[in-house]
Amino acid sequence: MGKYYKDADELYKIYGYFMERILSDPKIGPKMSKAGIIIRFIYTDPDSEITIDLKNPPKKEGLSGNYYLGPCELKEDVWSKQTADFSHSFWHGFENPVAAVTRGRVKQGGKITAMMKLLPVVRPAFGMFTVILKEMGLENLIIIKGEKGKG
Repeated sequence: MGKYYKDADELYKIYGYFMERILSDPKIGPKMSKAGIIIRFIYTDPDSEITIDLKNPPKKEGLSGNYYLGPCELKEDVWSKQTADFSHSFWHGFENPVAAVTRGRVKQGGKITAMMKLLPVVRPAFGMFTVILKEMGLENLIIIKGEKGKG
C-alpha cells in the first residue's frame, strides 16, 4: 500500500469530491470539456481507476463533464498509469508529468498530446486539492513543501 491512501474506497472518496469541484469550477470545468476526450487514470497502491469523460454531455447539472470512480464501460481516448502516491503529489503541484513519463514513473497511451494540452487548464486545481483535503478533515494527507517524499 502507498503512503497516502489506506484503500481504494478512501481514494474514491477524496477524488470523487475533487472531481466534483474541478468539473463544477466555472473557470476549469468548461476549459476541460473543450478537450473532448475520455481519460482513464489507472492507479496502483491501491489499485483503482478513475475515468473522466469530457466527450459526452454531462449527466449531472452544473458539471462540465462526467467522472467514474472504479472500472467503467467507456472506451478511453487516452490512459495514464501511475501510483496513487504520484497522483497525490501531482495534485499538490510537486510533480512534472512529462519528466515522470520519460523516467518511467508514469505510463501513458492513446491521444497523449490531447491530455498534455490539459495540463495548463488543470494547473489552478493544484491549490484546490489541498483545500478539499482540509474541508474533508484530512489535513494529515497534505504534503508540505520541502517534505515531499516523507510521509
